[in-house]
Amino acid sequence: MKNRAARLEMHQEQAALEIETRRPVLEIDQYRSMAQMGYKKTADVTLELAQRGRQAAMEYIAAKSDEGNRLKAIEKGGNAIREIAMNKAWPQKQRQGGFTPIVGPDFHATPGEVIITPPPVENPTHIGYEAEYIPGELNIQFNPARVDIYMRQYPEINIDVII
Repeated sequence: MKNRAARLEMHQEQAALEIETRRPVLEIDQYRSMAQMGYKKTADVTLELAQRGRQAAMEYIAAKSDEGNRLKAIEKGGNAIREIAMNKAWPQKQRQGGFTPIVGPDFHATPGEVIITPPPVENPTHIGYEAEYIPGELNIQFNPARVDIYMRQYPEINIDVII
């Protein structure tokens, strides 16, 4: 008896898949909160100082104009010269509390992406997988039992007479 085992031959094409990823990005801009604490860019400091200087000049002009108007109206009574001298000698200061930053940092998040691009399908009936079944073989040579019938010894009788 001879036999050959059955086989299954399979072939699968390598899967082709294009995957592209983009990392997430988190941008934190602390400039506004840092500027509120006094850490500013040179251009911003220059602009702010120019605005403060202009504001101080306008306030000075307004104060001098007010003093001039008060001195001009001296005939209405009061002691304008004494009041102006007292205000300049002991100016009233505004009280300021402690510093607490109001503006927090700006956050801008760009989410990450995963882009999966499958290959184009050229033949929709072809799935990229092939299999072939090869059946096994079984060869049996059967020789039926055999019985040989033959005479091993034929019957014979020998009688010997001894006289």
